[in-house]
Amino acid sequence: MLQFISMAQAFGEIEKHASRQSLPTVLVPLEEAVGRVLAEPAVATLSIPPFDNSARDGVVLSASGLSAATRGSPVSLAGELRAGDSLEVANGIEGDAVRIMTGAPVPLWAESIVMIEDLTLNADGTATINRLPESGAWIRPKGSDIAEMSVILKPGRQIIPEHVQALASSGVVEAVINVKPRVGICSTGEELVDVKLGPPGSGQIYDSNRPFMTAMMRSFGCDVVVNEHVGDTLDEMVGFLNRVMETSLDLVVSSGAVSMGSYDFVKPALEAVGADIVFHKVTQKPGKPLLFAILPNGTLYFGLPGNPVSTVVNCRFYVHYALSVMQHEPLETPIRFRLENDIEKPQGLAVFLKARCIRGEGGALVRALEGQESFQTMPLLEMNGWIVLSEHVGSMQAGELVNFYPSNPRGLSDIF
Repeated sequence: MLQFISMAQAFGEIEKHASRQSLPTVLVPLEEAVGRVLAEPAVATLSIPPFDNSARDGVVLSASGLSAATRGSPVSLAGELRAGDSLEVANGIEGDAVRIMTGAPVPLWAESIVMIEDLTLNADGTATINRLPESGAWIRPKGSDIAEMSVILKPGRQIIPEHVQALASSGVVEAVINVKPRVGICSTGEELVDVKLGPPGSGQIYDSNRPFMTAMMRSFGCDVVVNEHVGDTLDEMVGFLNRVMETSLDLVVSSGAVSMGSYDFVKPALEAVGADIVFHKVTQKPGKPLLFAILPNGTLYFGLPGNPVSTVVNCRFYVHYALSVMQHEPLETPIRFRLENDIEKPQGLAVFLKARCIRGEGGALVRALEGQESFQTMPLLEMNGWIVLSEHVGSMQAGELVNFYPSNPRGLSDIF
């Protein structure tokens, strides 16, 4: 078992073990795949556009029609092409020019298209070209957007509604996705009271970690299968571990009971059931007592410290990282922003700071908020991300660049 390892070492150990996990896959209709992670490449079954077509309403010119327009002569219109006409209809028309609508197929003889704003339609069935087009103007070539048989979405991408537009237009009607990771969670501590069961008594507090972990796991796309509160005894913790091992889970997360107190039974319980404890304690603040283990049946186990912000930090970064690796998702990279205020920090300790990204006159800035202690949850309502500083850097000055991660690892929607 590794102890007091660096943040980078912790991520490395998690990646090594999580990469060995494989999630089942399932084929679903495309519209049901939104929010899920793609497990196999999505391949276009046809080109977009599927044929050369018009980008504008106007007139399509042949070589002879373009020559006439260049001399200033009106061009004769041999017919009209509309969206939905076949290629055979388009190629069956002969002449100098044809009236054409947006999306209509372009004849093989087409040189360019003149949009309606640049021509005059005459009563005698001709058109006067007021502005000559460039060669190939307003013709959308076949496959210029998406090529047939090309990989248009790689495995590991979470599918969003915008993806459906491109996938469906190129003939993708089903997607192979990862089955939702099956997760078990538990909170520990005799002092905790379920928020749904009424106010806490003397010496008790509400259990906020379990609702948080439930919400966070669901936001990560997981199916929360086991959801329990466990008391402060070794037997209860061993019983919980045996129950989750009897269930087919991919990952288990607990909060509390991972420090060095008399009632911190997570580590002894893991040892009692024969788990492989990979590491315990990371040189970071908050959340130093983080524990990562592999249960005897191969399930990943995270023991998070019970302080609320410690649970938030370790769940947001380490548990999310494990799930990303398991699903072959692109690993998250920080955004580099300039600091609005100074940060005092010792070297040798990684820190996760509640932060808010704001608009400044010179661009976006990020500010470390007041209230950085691990019990202080009020700043969670104001923050929209985290400043993460490794153990290799010390105090930072306003104006320096720092690594910023949004609160929601899926995107930046709540930053501004």
